[in-house]
Amino acid sequence: MNSVTKFKINQTDTDFLEFLANSWECKSFYFLPTCCSCSCYINNTQIKPLKDSQVKLTNISKQIAILGLIPLIHSAAAQPKATQPQDKPGYDKAKDTGAKAPEGADILFDGTQKSIDSNWEMWPKKDMKITWSLVKSPTDDTKVLMTNGGKSWGTHDLVTKKKYQDYECHVDFVLCGKRDDDSLEGYSNSGVYMQNRYEIQIESPKGNDTKDPYNWKIGPHGIAAFCMERVPDKNAWRANGEWHSFHVIFKAARWDGDKMTEPARATVWWNGIKVHDNVQIKKANGGIKVTPEPGGLKLQEHGQDVRFRNVWVREIKDK
Repeated sequence: MNSVTKFKINQTDTDFLEFLANSWECKSFYFLPTCCSCSCYINNTQIKPLKDSQVKLTNISKQIAILGLIPLIHSAAAQPKATQPQDKPGYDKAKDTGAKAPEGADILFDGTQKSIDSNWEMWPKKDMKITWSLVKSPTDDTKVLMTNGGKSWGTHDLVTKKKYQDYECHVDFVLCGKRDDDSLEGYSNSGVYMQNRYEIQIESPKGNDTKDPYNWKIGPHGIAAFCMERVPDKNAWRANGEWHSFHVIFKAARWDGDKMTEPARATVWWNGIKVHDNVQIKKANGGIKVTPEPGGLKLQEHGQDVRFRNVWVREIKDK
């Protein structure tokens, strides 16, 4: 028999099982004993039952002696695991969901109908009655803003009445899947537009990407991309039904008359992770053309259920 490490584990010894899980970065680790063998589950993936020759049951109800377990654990632990943004290097909590607006910021949505009526208008028809809805958050009893009114993109967007040049802004959002479907399943799409020009995409994974959304390679139309221009440097995905955030420092394009001398630039944190670092952005996507004029902060309606909260802008004045 090959040389192996042998452990005698009491199933009630949770401290030891927790030690194994922590040592090998396993989210879950447990055994299901049968009459003559046991199945090992690591990170909710079943490792095939150990053969009789590998298992010696000294007490069927309580104790299991395991041969050759460590290589199995090591192999499972080496597989990619779903990592929350707050567990990643470089995470900045101050840029994540719930970020407080600094002094002097414009509070554009605070959970009230008054903040909607005072600060927003429809796009592209600003004289249209606002169709978006004030609804319950999927995570608590607070009121949030839900996309509503259109079945295709670009017909029922919401844009701020005030136009901005250089600024810091913050938007919390949650993807809730298909509209009028409490399951939170299904595809969601929206976007946050700087100056009603440059779109930071909001989109849930689809197709094969749904199999491993925490590790999929985000394309130019994926979430946190500057749509069809630049993909995010990192994946900071959270599942449907969990709140996301975009925190942005935006510098408008510079002009000499009608001639652009410097493209717009932006630094973007997605869920507290910096995914664009002072990058140039040139492509307008579904809003107004790139001109010297300032523009509003826009939220896109795309026909699915996406909800927003904690929306604010702090203007940055030239010194």
